[in-house]
Amino acid sequence: MFKKILSVALSACALHASPALAAYPDKPVTIVVPFPGGQTGDIIARTIGEQLAKKLGQPFIVENRPGAGGTLGTGYAARANPDGYTLLLTSTGPFAIAPSLYSKLAYQPLQDFEAVADIAATPQILATYEASGIKSIKDLIARAKKEDLSFASAGNGSTQHLTMEVFNKETGLKMTHIPFKGSAEAQTQVISGLIPVTSDSLPAILPQIKANKLRALAVVDTERSAFLPDVPTLNEQGYPTVSTLAFFGLMAPKGTPQPIVDQLNTTVNQILQTPEVQARFQTLALTPAKLKTAPEFAAYLTSEVGKYKKIVDDADAKID
Repeated sequence: MFKKILSVALSACALHASPALAAYPDKPVTIVVPFPGGQTGDIIARTIGEQLAKKLGQPFIVENRPGAGGTLGTGYAARANPDGYTLLLTSTGPFAIAPSLYSKLAYQPLQDFEAVADIAATPQILATYEASGIKSIKDLIARAKKEDLSFASAGNGSTQHLTMEVFNKETGLKMTHIPFKGSAEAQTQVISGLIPVTSDSLPAILPQIKANKLRALAVVDTERSAFLPDVPTLNEQGYPTVSTLAFFGLMAPKGTPQPIVDQLNTTVNQILQTPEVQARFQTLALTPAKLKTAPEFAAYLTSEVGKYKKIVDDADAKID
C-alpha cells in the first residue's frame, strides 16, 4: 500500500514539474522567419507575433534568418531546443518543395517539426503583359503551339517555376523556363514584353495587375480569388488537377510538448478571427487559413510534401 501511495505521489510531482504543464510562456518566444524582412512571410510573422504577445503576456520576437530559399533559417529552427520558445514561420518553398529540390538539406520537415497552426494561403496567378494579345488560357495555349514561348519565374525550383511546369505537363506544352533572382526581376521581363508569360503569388503580382501592367489569365487553384473575382481558375478552363496554393504556417521543433502546441494552435486560431488581423491580411491579399487543428495541418503538410516531390521529379528541377 505504501509503495502504491508513493508511486502516485511521485507521478503527481512529475506532472507538476513538467515544463509542458507549467505556465507557458514565462519568457520571450522567438519566431524564426527564413526570409528577409519586409516579405510576406516576415509581415505575417510580425502580425501574428504581436497578437500572440498580447494574448499570452510575453514578447514574440521575429528573428530573420534568410538564405538558400528559406532553407538556412529552417535548418536553424530544426536544431532549436523543443521547449516552445523557438518557433518557425514556414511556407511552401522551404517546407514542401525543398526536400525534393535540394540534394543536401540540413533538415527533413516532416521528421524535424511539429505542425502548430495553419495561418494563411495564397494562389499563384498566371499572367502576361498587356500588349501580348493573349487574353485567356485558350489564347496562350494556341500561341504556344505555334511559337516557341518562354516563361519567367522567381528562380529554379520556386513555386512560380513549378506552377508553370505543372501547366506545361497538363497542357502538353513545352514552354522554356527562364529563371530570375526573385519575382521583381521576372515581372520586369514580362512587363517589358521580352518574355510572354509568368506565374507569381497573388500578393506579389496583384499591384502590377491593378496597374494594368500585367493581365491575369488564370488563378491556379480550385476556387476563384476574392481579390481577382473576374479571373477564372485553371479548373474552370479545363485543367482540374492544377492547383499550387501556397501556405504559411507556424511550426515548432519536433518534441515540443503537446500542451504547448495545443495552446499555440488555439491562440492562433483565435487571432485569425479578429477584425484586426483579417483587415491586415486583406491588405496583403492573403486568405486566412481554413484548417483549424494541428493534426489537420500536419496531414495537409504531408500531402503537400508528396505533391511537390512528384512535381519536382517530373520537372527534373534539382539544386546541388
